[in-house]
Amino acid sequence: MLKLAELNSAGAAQTFAAYCLSCQWPVSVVVLAADRAELYAEEAVAALVQLELSAFIEQPNDPKYSSAAWAHNQPAASTASLGLAPVWQRMRSMAGVWTQTVALLCVLVFVAQQIWPGVVYNQLKFFNPWQFQDDWLSWRWLTPALLHFGVAHLMFNLLAWWLFAGRIEIHLGTRVLLVLSLAAAVISNTAQFLLHNDQFGGLSGVAYAVMGFAWCYGWRFQSPHLRLNHADIGVALLFLVLGFADLLWVNTANWAHLAGLLTGIGLALLQKRPAASAQSV
Repeated sequence: MLKLAELNSAGAAQTFAAYCLSCQWPVSVVVLAADRAELYAEEAVAALVQLELSAFIEQPNDPKYSSAAWAHNQPAASTASLGLAPVWQRMRSMAGVWTQTVALLCVLVFVAQQIWPGVVYNQLKFFNPWQFQDDWLSWRWLTPALLHFGVAHLMFNLLAWWLFAGRIEIHLGTRVLLVLSLAAAVISNTAQFLLHNDQFGGLSGVAYAVMGFAWCYGWRFQSPHLRLNHADIGVALLFLVLGFADLLWVNTANWAHLAGLLTGIGLALLQKRPAASAQSV
C-alpha cells in the first residue's frame, strides 16, 4: 500500500476510509493519536483516492461521507460475516503484496514437501559443499528459506513474518521489504552453511531480519507503527540465546537467526525515513 496523506483528525480519516471502502477502494487508516492519522491505499486506486481526498478536504461534511461511515459501522445482516472472511480481510490489511507472496510460496512448498519430500528438499536446499564452486549462480542462495519441516515450524515463522514484514511493507513500501528479505535470505543462509552445515531450512533467518529492522528503525525514528515492545524483542533474543546454548527442544539454525537479525539492524541503520506532511481537515 502507498501512503497518501497524514490527516490531523483520526475521526475524519476513518470517515473518509469508510467512504472509500464503500466504493470498493482498498484503503486503510493508521491512527497515531486523536489528532493524527495516516491514510494508505493500494497503488491501483491511489489516484482515485487522492482525487476524492481533495474533495473530502474541501467538503468534509458532505452527507455521502457520513452515510458511508454509518453504514460501515453497522453489523452486517448476512451470516457470511460470521465466518472467516472478516478475519482474512483484517489479515490482508496488515500485509502488502510481497508479504503475502512469500507466505504463499512457503505454504505451497510445504504442501509439495508432503507429497514429494526428497525431491523438493534436494531441489531447494542450500548448496552441498561440492556444489558451491560449480553452481554458485543458483536459486539455492534463497530457496532454503521456503523449506519447513513441520506445521509448527511453518506457522511460527509465517506468524513472525506476517506481523513484522507486513508493517514494514505497508509503512515503508514493497521495495524496502523486497531488498531486506532477499538480502537477509542470502546472508542468513550463507552464514548457516559456512558456520555449521548445509542441512537447514526455514524462514526464521528472514523473520529475525524483519524483526531486527523494525526494532532498529522504530528506535531510530520513534516510529509508532514499527516500534517493537520489550516483550517482542525479549522473546526473540531469549530464543536466540537458548538456541546457541542448545537448551531448546528443537534443532535451530542459530547462525542464520543471528545473521538475519544483524542484517535487519544493519539495513535499518542505512534507511532514511520518508518525509510526511499533514493535511488539515
